[in-house]
Amino acid sequence: MNNMIERDYRVDMHIHTTASDGTWTVEELLELIIKNDIKLFSITDHDTIQNSVEMLYIIPKDIYYVIGVEISCTYNGEEYHITAYDFDYEDRKLNELLEFNQKQRMEFNTRVIQYTKKINKIKDIEDYYSYEYNRSKGGWESLNYLLDKNIVSNLKDYFEIIKSSNEKLYFKNPKEIIKIIRDAGGHSFLAHPSAYQGGEKLSLEVLEEWKDYGISGIECYSPYLKNIQDANYYIKFCEENNLMISAGSDCHGEFNNRTLGIPKVNIDKINMDFIKNI
Repeated sequence: MNNMIERDYRVDMHIHTTASDGTWTVEELLELIIKNDIKLFSITDHDTIQNSVEMLYIIPKDIYYVIGVEISCTYNGEEYHITAYDFDYEDRKLNELLEFNQKQRMEFNTRVIQYTKKINKIKDIEDYYSYEYNRSKGGWESLNYLLDKNIVSNLKDYFEIIKSSNEKLYFKNPKEIIKIIRDAGGHSFLAHPSAYQGGEKLSLEVLEEWKDYGISGIECYSPYLKNIQDANYYIKFCEENNLMISAGSDCHGEFNNRTLGIPKVNIDKINMDFIKNI
């Protein structure tokens, strides 16, 4: 996009599509972006850039789009997410990282189904290995398979099986992933920091650790915040440490209760200095 974006236009830098666990295609998402008067956005699917790249070819000139991806990492034994932006999407090491994470998820899904068989929730799982589902449903393989088999009726049931199985997803550490993103010319943000501790703020010690890893910024505005003061807490940390500020809805379409463009944030509230003309 060549034109200057008005400072009061809305922004959403964290959106999922059918390429991962969202319910919208790129065409459906773009239609809703226009309808909601969002002028700056990014697709950040989990560990895939398939639809992020596709959007590059259909974006109109009056909307600013930044290629993105949400990359999973393991921090202190738990899954955390990093949103990456404006990278070379053909970078070999970045694509190898995404392929590694996809493989980890695929193997995890398989272990979940195998455990479900082990506890006699289901007798035969042979059809799982050739299972396909309508991507517009959102979610992922093992969840949709168990839903289709009437083994679970909702996400709560599914996560109870996960909990009882003691299965864990393990990824690379944040420092390694941040370096890969940087080497690909991209910028890394700690996604939805209040999501990891039930809405509670991450401590300054944790934020300092992520800063030392080389993170470019923090997603200060997200639907996981308990109140606006928590957003200001992250903003203050970013301003004091020369980090960038992002905002995103983490919307997955109809798959969850998060709404496109919410929280409502105008472009003048963020700081993503690698984006030109804003």
